[in-house]
Amino acid sequence: MPPAVVLAGGPPEPRLAPGLPNKAFLRLGGMTLVERVVTAARGCSAVERVVVVGPAPALRALLGTGVDVVAGDGGMMDNVAAALRALPHAPTVLAIAADLPLLTAEALAGFLARCEGDSSLFYPIVPQDAVARRCPGARKTYVRVADGVFTGGSVLLFDPSALERIRGFVERVMAARKKPWLLAQLFGWGTVLRFASGALSIAEMEARAHQVTGLRARAVIVDDPALALDVDAERPENLAVMRAVLEGDRPAEP
Repeated sequence: MPPAVVLAGGPPEPRLAPGLPNKAFLRLGGMTLVERVVTAARGCSAVERVVVVGPAPALRALLGTGVDVVAGDGGMMDNVAAALRALPHAPTVLAIAADLPLLTAEALAGFLARCEGDSSLFYPIVPQDAVARRCPGARKTYVRVADGVFTGGSVLLFDPSALERIRGFVERVMAARKKPWLLAQLFGWGTVLRFASGALSIAEMEARAHQVTGLRARAVIVDDPALALDVDAERPENLAVMRAVLEGDRPAEP
């Protein structure tokens, strides 16, 4: 079972969370985002331990003494590296963004159950229709490939021994979630036309990732949009959609 690293760092975002350290401390549906993610991770029987990385004093004041907190104020992968120092012997690590208000233990378990095979990195992708069913009206950036139309998640399962080899690749993939043309550049200009036409397959993208990094990365199709519906300052209207789901203003489909 992997330990989980909850990434609760990042700069202040006055548009979303005025007066708070960052958006992980935003309260939605009666709980802060980071509390929701920590609760999901701790409730997942497939997760061994939970470490939260971010502004340590504020996190300890919020979460109490029952959660391991590591100070981290850098970028995403810098904070992952900081957390890994508290997990020196973990063969695999589950990294989770702290701004996933709909995340559940079941969603994490479902993703982990699908992470099979010889890969150094597993990344969830969610079909567009799954997002539309759960949260009608939510806006996400989608990528059309030969296998369907997907949005990227905010969770990673990876081999920590490969961190330095994959960190640049991961940072570029995460940035490309909202800028699909960057995804095409990442995998080489020879794939641009196939990407633009939607003819590029997931298997071809995985093979290209292996060429770029020397490591095997795998996209895992999951039908639970809780892994992908994050809080985004560029799309504040999504907050109302997710608040409605959390507060029960309309039923949330499984």
